[in-house]
Amino acid sequence: MSDPTNRQASTLVRNPVLALPAVRALQALAPELRALLAVLLLDLRRDARERSEKNWKARKAFMAAYWSVVAVYAGHIAGALSNQQSGRRTPKMIVRQDGYPDLAARDWTEASDFYAARRDHSGLGASRFPDASVLLADIPVGRISYNGRIWPPTPWQRDMQPIHDNRIATPDRPQTRQL
Repeated sequence: MSDPTNRQASTLVRNPVLALPAVRALQALAPELRALLAVLLLDLRRDARERSEKNWKARKAFMAAYWSVVAVYAGHIAGALSNQQSGRRTPKMIVRQDGYPDLAARDWTEASDFYAARRDHSGLGASRFPDASVLLADIPVGRISYNGRIWPPTPWQRDMQPIHDNRIATPDRPQTRQL
């Protein structure tokens, strides 16, 4: 019988993903990359929880259960990557733009909103206001364009989709504009 005070046993009960051999490979990644993956997985967890809640309210139990499980797994893998038992917090998104101080954002929506507020306050107009970068653990993960949409940090391609589209409504931000 295992000792209930055994720290490793209690950690595995709280996060069974830690028992998988592939987790050791993930934990061997560079700290910056682990932090980046953890933040993205926590973002995935939040989005999955929102979808689960929306499906429960619409009485779509199977889809609600699916998204709930996605949220749990994303959180467990993020915990394995970020080594939560050490007490270190995952980094915030940083909006970095030439000529302006960095801004810390909670999520994609807040990063887009900060950029838009700064653009509107500048008086330069959208066409002359410079793009910004979104960084996690000092790694560029997005580019905010003149209209506040956040794109992958790669060169633009014809069929590219934004990471975050500020025209789309979210639970905390109802739709105010037509697409």
